[in-house]
Amino acid sequence: MSEKKMALMELPAGKLLDKFGSGTHAPGSGSAAALMGILSSKLIITVGKLSLKKPEYQRDHPKIEFINQRIEREIEPELRKLFEEDAVIFDEVIKLRVARDKAQDTKERRRLGEQANEKLRSATEIPIRICELCIRLIDDGVAMFDIGFQAARGDSGAAVSAAVAGAMSGIFVVSLNLRSFKKSEWAEEKRKQVADLQSELEAKQLTAFGRVSKLNEEDVETMALDLGVAQSSDQEDVSASK
Repeated sequence: MSEKKMALMELPAGKLLDKFGSGTHAPGSGSAAALMGILSSKLIITVGKLSLKKPEYQRDHPKIEFINQRIEREIEPELRKLFEEDAVIFDEVIKLRVARDKAQDTKERRRLGEQANEKLRSATEIPIRICELCIRLIDDGVAMFDIGFQAARGDSGAAVSAAVAGAMSGIFVVSLNLRSFKKSEWAEEKRKQVADLQSELEAKQLTAFGRVSKLNEEDVETMALDLGVAQSSDQEDVSASK
């Protein structure tokens, strides 16, 4: 992997975002999906760290610590690796396609086309893995929403939303890539895999959206409680004035 591509994650945030908006093919949608997963990871870790400082959440500290350690040691490092790899390999795919289109010799065009497709196979495996990791992060984000620091549930919700977006982006990328392949055992296997991932994602989205409904219910309960307190105070004022 080249130093140029390895340096992407080390760029200042503004410059990295400018890279995505530069009108070039890399970093592209696969790296964007990984970046959403990394953001989700960081938000979950933050809520976990806040929760570990709060004695009132001590009962769930072991689970919170487990979630944080798994993300820090396994999920986030792999997403960072995939972020860089996607930018590198898709760049190689594009260069091979450009060379194929410029080639005059038929055999050379065929050779370059086969090389491009072989690279695209690898480029398709990367967003599949990104999607799998983001789906795991949805579970972790929902768990942190439920057992973590309640005042930081905005961060937990943002983490879940970023993970959903990362997983959905991965599905988009894979589905698009698979259009370049004729029917084959490999392509059919990947189509089934992405269909299964999409079904799993849809189910987890419903679970995640249920947490929004929970917040709305809490808001209604709080309003009712406040209204009850206000009515009680009004009654006391009336009684006092008699």
